[in-house]
Amino acid sequence: MRAKLLIAAALLPFGAAVGAPAPAFNVDSLFVASIGGPAALDSLKRITAVRSVGEVNLNGLPGRFEQFYLAPDRFYIRVNFGDFNLVQAYDGTTAWKRDQNGQVSTLSGFERRELLSSVYFESFSYLLPGRLDGSDEYLGTVTENGRCLHKVAFYPLNADTILVYFECETGLRTMMRSRLDNIDAETMAGDYRWVAGILLPYHAKTIAAEAGLFVEFQSDTVDLHARVDSNIFAMPSGGAADFRFPPGRSFVEIKFRYHAGHVLVPGLINGRKGVFILDSGASANMFDKSFADELRLPIVGTLPARGMGGFERVELVKTDSISIGELTLFNQVAGSLDLSLLGRGGEGDTMFGGLLGYDFLSRLPVMVNFKDSLLTVFSPDSFLPLPGGHEMPIHLVMLVPAVTGELDGFSGEFIIDLGNALGLIIHRGFAEANRLQQVLHNVQDNAGLFGGIGGSLPGKTAFASTFRMGDIALDSLRVILPDASEGMAGSEEIAGNIGNLILEHFAVLFDYPRSRVIFYDADK
Repeated sequence: MRAKLLIAAALLPFGAAVGAPAPAFNVDSLFVASIGGPAALDSLKRITAVRSVGEVNLNGLPGRFEQFYLAPDRFYIRVNFGDFNLVQAYDGTTAWKRDQNGQVSTLSGFERRELLSSVYFESFSYLLPGRLDGSDEYLGTVTENGRCLHKVAFYPLNADTILVYFECETGLRTMMRSRLDNIDAETMAGDYRWVAGILLPYHAKTIAAEAGLFVEFQSDTVDLHARVDSNIFAMPSGGAADFRFPPGRSFVEIKFRYHAGHVLVPGLINGRKGVFILDSGASANMFDKSFADELRLPIVGTLPARGMGGFERVELVKTDSISIGELTLFNQVAGSLDLSLLGRGGEGDTMFGGLLGYDFLSRLPVMVNFKDSLLTVFSPDSFLPLPGGHEMPIHLVMLVPAVTGELDGFSGEFIIDLGNALGLIIHRGFAEANRLQQVLHNVQDNAGLFGGIGGSLPGKTAFASTFRMGDIALDSLRVILPDASEGMAGSEEIAGNIGNLILEHFAVLFDYPRSRVIFYDADK
């Protein structure tokens, strides 16, 4: 529900190269001219591997990037920020990423499409047959800021729309506009140079204003005949071994306190006691700023976080250790921001520490038993789940687990959110697309406010006849309809958010390593 760090969206410079248009204009000749003309197209057909190296600036955080392309469609980009690295790649079948703590996960949904859109342009698939599928449509000329521009809609993989603008006078591609879920992004290209007879932009700057995201790439060198090790594109079998499980033990247990709809877990950060909200809706561990400041955790960067109602600016901080019971995570990069509105559960000299999200839950199978207030963490080497549960596959959406569900006959993807102290939250896009206010029963304005990171927002409540996930069916279920077009509540890709007023009726096993969640009836 809370911190959906927008790291993934920040890493992808668009790679279409441009030049002068052909005298007799048509869209095909524009594409050929945009790389330098027919001779450039002949050169392009002979290129099988490309390596680019340069500088990157992500929301004021400087770093270095290295990017590889291998024909027909393999792609890899690594960004180093000193204290951590970020990677995204595509091996021709699987899109994947490595996060700031070295953990590897598969990209799906709009994140996968966003990466493949970049591969579409990096591979010049619109010019060279046999690469990624897609189509385009010439939309005529427009005038922006006093400039005449050719406007072309590209449809990589015949899915999402990316608008590309070429200058009428020079033929240079100067701008691209795209949409990541409900976030608009604009990329400006410049500093064009001839490389092996092809014109390429050495500079790209992307801004997503509503998310507070800024990323700038400046290439130092571009090698169009690079030697590339094909192994770098393959998704690694596992992430960094950054945790310690007690030797000789198959599981550890941690008692938690269930209060005000939140699972409150005791923990230690660099040896300092804190109480943390367990939050599967957080794409990273997230510390309360007061707690992080008291520990004097070093700040290593800043990024936007996507919450239910909008976006907040998050500082990235470095920790030596995070201990939950007898399990310890080492050398972690986490977020830090003001969570005082959520800061419940601290007692005496034990401060509210923040949120335990993906960076904790993803390492090992974790069972949340609401009835017994017991958290059980299993060793992955010997783990076998108990029989008798309702098992269903999950996929990660910005590192948050999601399952397929059905609300009154309408299917969609719903995230499972331990940080949601309420019940089933229906996102605005799903509600409007299926006209749920005419389908649901007893729709009423809500006198209170919903929210979390990104702010609070008004909304409505209603009742659904049935909500299904896997073989679980919940009848006459109260649902929440926030009124938001930003943040997660305004998502156009995710239908809704399953919170603790539903989850508390089960013991829930989160098994990220095997891409599944298992619901056990609480009374069995």
